[in-house]
Amino acid sequence: MNPELSVVTTVYRSEAYLPKFMEQTEKALARAGYERYELVFVLDGISDGSKGFLLEKQKFMPQLKIVELSRNFGHHPAMSAGLNFATGDLVFLIDCDLEVSPLALVEFTELHRRSGADVVYGVQEVRKGAFVERTMGGLFWRVFNYLSDTKVPLNTVTERLMTRNYVEALMTMGDKNVFLAGMMHWIGYKQLPCTVQKGQRKEKSTYTFKKRVNLLVDAITSFSERPLRLLFYLGILVLVATSLIASAFIVRKLVYPETVLLGFTSVIVVMLFGTGMIVSAIGLVGIYLSKVFNQVKSRPLFSVRKVY
Repeated sequence: MNPELSVVTTVYRSEAYLPKFMEQTEKALARAGYERYELVFVLDGISDGSKGFLLEKQKFMPQLKIVELSRNFGHHPAMSAGLNFATGDLVFLIDCDLEVSPLALVEFTELHRRSGADVVYGVQEVRKGAFVERTMGGLFWRVFNYLSDTKVPLNTVTERLMTRNYVEALMTMGDKNVFLAGMMHWIGYKQLPCTVQKGQRKEKSTYTFKKRVNLLVDAITSFSERPLRLLFYLGILVLVATSLIASAFIVRKLVYPETVLLGFTSVIVVMLFGTGMIVSAIGLVGIYLSKVFNQVKSRPLFSVRKVY
């Protein structure tokens, strides 16, 4: 018999948070009324004592499942691994850094039971952090939503409660450039937001500015061809502009031949026209190349070293 609920979280440099996370999770499970459950911890590269702590905890908690990846694959592939190994009728996805308390499960469960929604996802009313962090976070989602046909609610967080049918549908998507927030809204189903309070973690986040930029690039290129189309249209615009400029140089050469250096007009015309054609061609080829590229990628998202 499958458990009623699978709690899925990823672990990377998280040793300091795990004791309190486990304590709050057990309280949340009791308050929400879950008797059959499993806790799925995905070790996304071992860099501290997290594995030892979990293995020790597992001796007294048979519901604990530990999935050890062969190396650090990143947050989103690790979450995908956890969803693949979860067997519960419901799956609660949460980060273990305590920015969102596991006690939020109680409110998520109540909303799910009242509404029958396939997904209850967390959103912040106000983004956490200082001005720069709030601004960059808001800008991330606005840029993504502008360039993508899939719209993701602003201030969405990782935490969400999902039905088994929804998780199985999500796992069939087969995306290689994984951006779960986009995938989770692209797939559809009945989804409802639940407001959560997100605090500031005690230690410095492992999500550096570089990682956030890379995530934005992956997110946009996974869910939109618009940048390639914009590049193509930019090429057309450059081509038109260069044609007008070239025409002006030719007219000037014919009307005032003495003001233009010999050979200057032809060189400028060829350079400007060639630039426009090259940019247009790159954009057009890029549109087709992106479609082929997305089809031929077949590497797995993660590699599992061992399951405890």
